[in-house]
Amino acid sequence: MSFFDDDDFDEPTHVADAPRRDGGRPGGLAGFVRNAAGGRGGGGGGGRRTAPGGIDPQTARTRQLVALGVIVLVLILLVFAVNSCVKSGRTSALKDYSRDVTSVLQESSSEVAEPMFAALSSGEDATTIQSALNRLRGVAEEQAETAKSFSEPGDDNGKAAQRDLELAMNLRAEAIRVIAEQVPAAKADEGTADAAVRQIAGQLSAFLASDVVILQRTKPLIDQALADKDVSGADVSAPRTVTDVTVLDPVTVQGALGGGGSSSGSSGSSSGPVRDRSSETPTDPNVTHGTNLAGVSFGSTALTAGTPADVTGRAISVQVQNSGQADETNLEVGATFTPSGGRAASTKKALASIAQGATSTVELELPSGVRSGQSGELVITVGGVPGEENLDNNEATYTVTIGG
Repeated sequence: MSFFDDDDFDEPTHVADAPRRDGGRPGGLAGFVRNAAGGRGGGGGGGRRTAPGGIDPQTARTRQLVALGVIVLVLILLVFAVNSCVKSGRTSALKDYSRDVTSVLQESSSEVAEPMFAALSSGEDATTIQSALNRLRGVAEEQAETAKSFSEPGDDNGKAAQRDLELAMNLRAEAIRVIAEQVPAAKADEGTADAAVRQIAGQLSAFLASDVVILQRTKPLIDQALADKDVSGADVSAPRTVTDVTVLDPVTVQGALGGGGSSSGSSGSSSGPVRDRSSETPTDPNVTHGTNLAGVSFGSTALTAGTPADVTGRAISVQVQNSGQADETNLEVGATFTPSGGRAASTKKALASIAQGATSTVELELPSGVRSGQSGELVITVGGVPGEENLDNNEATYTVTIGG
């Protein structure tokens, strides 16, 4: 009897299981780890697959989609918020730009153009006028630099508006520089005066050109940009620097430099047409109002209408009579000389007051451009006073030849 035939030997109480296969993969430790991680029992049997942490795949995918949707929504909101901030910033920058342009244009008019015209017609000597103009040139150059530093809107229209603004401001600064240089020659009573006067008149035209650039280019471009963004009340305010184109005439320039001053008082002279106030309502409408031209002398020669006269110099004395029944104030008296084949030259003064029945003498002087050797027509005019009905005797025409 062999050892294995021993009746006393008991069969083993446990027989090892055969190796298990999970989805065709070996079990053992790897299977144990998978089962522990996936929450699955032993064997390769069925049952619902679950995600880590005990969440089934469908629930996990749902949660992932919800999270993704929230992220997308947040991104969309952020894009809208950023876009809104950018648009608001651009609108605010455009309004600031419009205000800056308005400010520099108003300063250019009040601090450069107006004082320049006042200096040219001040009647001061050449040195005083030139000094004043050089100071204004410095102001104009500073304003041009200020305009150059503006941050214009980034689109093409904004860049065009800024470019045109800089052009206009530079035109003004350069023009006043040339005008200041030409004043001494224009004030001199010699052959160089005419050329200098024409130079000054040409540079004054540069101010008019700058107005055109501003009003036809810079202002419309900025105003349209504001309108496109529905912004109101921020349009560019652009005052004109030249409001009367007659100041660009060399004859007018010559008259301003020669006599200077304004027409508001009896001691100052200016150029241009004589003001007729006859259509105004008089202080006392119950009495007759009227003036008339009582006499004219050119230098020492008394003039008679219809009779040619040889005269000298440029000084003219005009006698004005108050033929009405009331005292009159602030009436203008002027002279215009038009040489044969040439351009008219004019001058005028305001008579501060004239008593009823009185005769006053107004002293005028033609601009320095009127030269000896010229022949032409001289027209003397006394402006009508308020309520004056008959103006036939307020003007006379003479033929004169100016000698040496």
